[in-house]
Amino acid sequence: MRYIKFFYVYLQDAFVNVAASNLRTHRFLFVKHIESYRWRLGYWRAWRTYYRAMRKVPAYSRFVKANTKQLPSWNGWSLSLDVIPSMDKQNYIKQYSIEDRSYGGKLPTKGVVVDESSGSSGTPTSWVRGPYERMLIRIILQIVFAQQAVSTKPTFVINAFALGAWATGMNVSASLTEVSIIKSTGPDLDKIIHTLQEFGTKYSYVILGYPPFLKNLADDERIDLSAYEIAIGFGGEGMSENMRRYLQKSFTSVTGSYGASDLEINIAVETKFTIKLRNAIEQNKALAGELIKTGYGVLPMIFQYNPHDYVLETNESGELLVTIARKENINPRIRYNIHDRGHVLRLKELKPILKKYGLGHLATHLHIDMPLLFHYGRSDLSIDYYGAVVTPDTVREVVYDDTELAHNFETYRLISYEDDHANKQLHIAIELKGGFTLNDTKVKAAEILAQMRAHNGDFNYVCTIAKDNTKPTVHFYEFATGPFAHDKAKLKHEYVTHLTVDEYKGYGLVTR
Repeated sequence: MRYIKFFYVYLQDAFVNVAASNLRTHRFLFVKHIESYRWRLGYWRAWRTYYRAMRKVPAYSRFVKANTKQLPSWNGWSLSLDVIPSMDKQNYIKQYSIEDRSYGGKLPTKGVVVDESSGSSGTPTSWVRGPYERMLIRIILQIVFAQQAVSTKPTFVINAFALGAWATGMNVSASLTEVSIIKSTGPDLDKIIHTLQEFGTKYSYVILGYPPFLKNLADDERIDLSAYEIAIGFGGEGMSENMRRYLQKSFTSVTGSYGASDLEINIAVETKFTIKLRNAIEQNKALAGELIKTGYGVLPMIFQYNPHDYVLETNESGELLVTIARKENINPRIRYNIHDRGHVLRLKELKPILKKYGLGHLATHLHIDMPLLFHYGRSDLSIDYYGAVVTPDTVREVVYDDTELAHNFETYRLISYEDDHANKQLHIAIELKGGFTLNDTKVKAAEILAQMRAHNGDFNYVCTIAKDNTKPTVHFYEFATGPFAHDKAKLKHEYVTHLTVDEYKGYGLVTR
């Protein structure tokens, strides 16, 4: 049975490879009403890729044998992959060379592009991508781009992602050249503003970048953005609905995508449907209780993804395991744990719940019948404060709900440390924009803490029972001072910091 199914996978792959290579024909692969077929076939392809990697990838064969007592096998009936050990950067990527992680134990000498992750968790890691996977990334980006570029004006893309060797900036520039005018400025406000002024309002702009940078653009007083037609595409981190509403005052649309250097960019995308659903969850606590993991204390980003190409699972810790089902990727990733919290919901499971709450009309915004990915952010981007999980997303929700702060803060950080008496402390640091100061900082700090408690029941409870000398503290720092003194040389914002008792003394904190 297994081999019959793999032969069928081979035949449909031959068709898909032809259809996927062209932007027009690729659209047919997203036809509606075959979600169950895509779902099942994605698992078959994942199992096929597992067997192929076991035969042809030296590192993967050694990894599986070292992490299982009995080699995993598939009987052709159950779709589950849970007998296959999961991999991550620590137990697989860092343990084996790039060559050993490649088919045949070596890199092809042509057609390979090497990019790297930002190194936000340490030293940057190189990732290799062959011609077929780069072609698919290009086509998918072009399809997503076409959904945003709906104006009658010619489209001008400004790529504000970090350039150089970083994965996202490289792939965006390479992918959209064929279908648009594109200028890759990187995250440089001066260049973007100059570009908008130079080319003027006769173009419809799509600006792509990280959320904090896009906020800085919206806040820049050197240009009247209301005179321009600008759609925003963001990635790299999540966004609260408060922040989206804030940005929508300056931009025509604000849409995100989910991906990772470790895997691929643009694995999943926000759609009109997922944004409407997210707003409904935000406004309806009962609906939220049925659909999301409320214990995480954050409203998840919601995306749709193609289960034919990606098999997404959730482990016992609530972390996503991603399998790229295609066999063509030079370095296969099978049940790869990127340490993001998340889970999947299929539309056939969602629709009865929406109907129960009188929200069946949301389905009118459903243009692709792909499953949903609920994404809560990095599992390691949180602080355990006496058993309550506190995430930077909670701070983001609160500061964007404050009209004064939303316009005048630069960034924020959760800082965990032990004081001289070995008491565990939580400090919320908020950096203000240059030249801005707050008058009633104690009142504002108390408001921020109260709102954080309102967003997270567990956090509220532990704050209630905590002793006065261990209660969380909030402080507003002037631009580039205190814990933010050396941030400007970093590629991405740092939202969580864990300090030792010695480190916190020299970190510039203003606590009690």
